[in-house]
Amino acid sequence: MKEKMILLIIIFNIIIIFAEIFFGLISNSFALIADALHNTGDVIAIIITYIALKLGTKKSTFKYTFGFIKSEMMAAFVNTLFLSLTMFYMIYEAINRFFNPEIIEPMYMIVVGIIAVIANSISAYILHRLGVETHEHSHEDEHYHHHEDANIRSAYLHMLSDALISVGVVVAGIFIYYFKIYYIDSVLTIVFSIYILNHSFPLLKKSFLSLMDANSVDISKDELDAIIKSNEAVVEYHDLHISKPSSKHSFISFHIVLNNDMLSLKDIEEITESIRYKLKENHFSHIIVQVDSSSSIRNNINCIDC
Repeated sequence: MKEKMILLIIIFNIIIIFAEIFFGLISNSFALIADALHNTGDVIAIIITYIALKLGTKKSTFKYTFGFIKSEMMAAFVNTLFLSLTMFYMIYEAINRFFNPEIIEPMYMIVVGIIAVIANSISAYILHRLGVETHEHSHEDEHYHHHEDANIRSAYLHMLSDALISVGVVVAGIFIYYFKIYYIDSVLTIVFSIYILNHSFPLLKKSFLSLMDANSVDISKDELDAIIKSNEAVVEYHDLHISKPSSKHSFISFHIVLNNDMLSLKDIEEITESIRYKLKENHFSHIIVQVDSSSSIRNNINCIDC
């Protein structure tokens, strides 16, 4: 369902691009042509999103043992980085146009701009709806857990930026038509570009940290200590690795040292299963616990040999 909707958005926006280029050339409107070029970049971004979604449905193999779950964050990083660079370019061009305004035909800007606003707003709305998923966390307390697909959110930000810049085109066209204020286009472009940059940075940071296998899971060291050391048999834990390869997955692996080397396998399983259960309650989806003897005490939770 997601793939089909995104494919329709791609086709829809390609039509808008050709319309903006055509009428931009007729009206001598750089704003329309610039918006068309910006839309072209965003269509490429949505195509990347579409490919990432297709890859994300593939199962793990002997070569790709984790499957393609990182495709979401990789697409989000590429898309958001490209969007940020595009916004900086738009600011640069807007500053140039501010000091070197050109005479343009505003009516084409207004009409085509309104169409682009409607089209991009619908696309952004659909992507926003597709990107937010709800998962039931507990049947007993009827609590629900929400997360956003970073890949689709990056595409949503692209479409939102298109909608805002198209609004700028329409407003600029109106001011030019009635007041001959040509620099208003540049001012609005700068304002909207800064707005998009501000909203893009958190996703750029999140996707970068994910690709770096950094710990971006919402859990503190004290909370993790309390979970792992909840059983008095656990002396310490070490070789800790926490990562968030996608918006839907949180991975954790570590070694625990027990105070009794003669515990039965059943006792050890009870201890580790209790830890796993509590970690799953904290939304960890992939948990690896290795049990070590007392000779492996390191007094350091981080991986020393990594």
